[in-house]
Amino acid sequence: MPRRPATPDVLRQRIRDTQKRLRDADVDALLITNAVDIRYLTGFVGEDSWLLVPASGTGLIILSDSRFTTQIQKESPHSKAYIRTGAMGDAVADVVKQKKIKTLALPQDHVTLGQRKTLGKKLRGIKLKPIEDGMIQQRAVKTPDEVRNIVKAGRIQQEAFTDTLAYLEPGMSESQITAYLEYRMRELGADGPGFPSIVAADSNAALPHAIPGPRKLKKHSLLLVDWGACYKGYRSDMTRVVALGKMSPKMREVYQVVLDAQLAGIAAIRPGVLLRDVDAAARKVIEDAGYGKQFGHGLGHGIGYDIHEEPRLSALAPEDGVLEPGHVVTVEPGIYLPGVGGVRIEDDVLVTDRGKRVLTNLPKDLDSAII
Repeated sequence: MPRRPATPDVLRQRIRDTQKRLRDADVDALLITNAVDIRYLTGFVGEDSWLLVPASGTGLIILSDSRFTTQIQKESPHSKAYIRTGAMGDAVADVVKQKKIKTLALPQDHVTLGQRKTLGKKLRGIKLKPIEDGMIQQRAVKTPDEVRNIVKAGRIQQEAFTDTLAYLEPGMSESQITAYLEYRMRELGADGPGFPSIVAADSNAALPHAIPGPRKLKKHSLLLVDWGACYKGYRSDMTRVVALGKMSPKMREVYQVVLDAQLAGIAAIRPGVLLRDVDAAARKVIEDAGYGKQFGHGLGHGIGYDIHEEPRLSALAPEDGVLEPGHVVTVEPGIYLPGVGGVRIEDDVLVTDRGKRVLTNLPKDLDSAII
């Protein structure tokens, strides 16, 4: 029987870090149900699958079904596969019995009440211990390879946006523009969009999470685009606002305030700075300009395999939460005027050992926003 390939170094270190937390928590194994965490530890991308991580050793087991037999062999040949023919709860019970597990950790943020109830019935005599598994915090600190994938995603999205600007003309709908933008990202090598794109014209731009629809561009329309690419699973995230021909005096004023706030937020980024302080640096600019009530969301968030990860740049961040080298965060202040329009400007920023590195570089000065 051929030997199972060795676990790649990057995954081996991730597994070791996870297993150390399990030993510290005094459990025999962890049952992971979150597909993103499973990919992070194994490389396997399929859905409807769970992962059993022992507190020591190399015997990670992916519990899946026959749809993914070949895919597991291709994407995670170093992992063991348990191909179930019945319910997932029965598969977990069988593996736990085989491995003589006495205490099984469950990630408290991902196992539902229904799943907990089912596992309790299937695993009588086994101690089920809900824990904070630490995967969110572990994934927040990116390796150089992860940063390179995020940078590549950003390059794809920026080229696609530049192409889309050349494509724009009055009469096009938000949905039409969205379709072209996402098509170009795929054509340029993206797995797909990093998240559902926001393309919002005129007063729709006052909706922070507007859904593209039939509204059409007019001469002198304002257009807000919040978009990203996905490359090898990693996400990028940017927002730009452009005006066709000219921008009204009011929106020019708002645009400059948002840009100044964004630059202040980026300037505040460095290792060890409080998450709340970065948010406050940008928020003060907007409040001083009299638009504090029109900026209702946090300044930014981490990105990676998920489009919203830790850390969060927000007034609601933990009081002791700080930036660390390896964090990649968005900086995206906005001002939204209902019935009029809105401006949000967003870039992705890497926290380095000595400061920061802005990973996205499309022009964003006021002159560049008028096309």
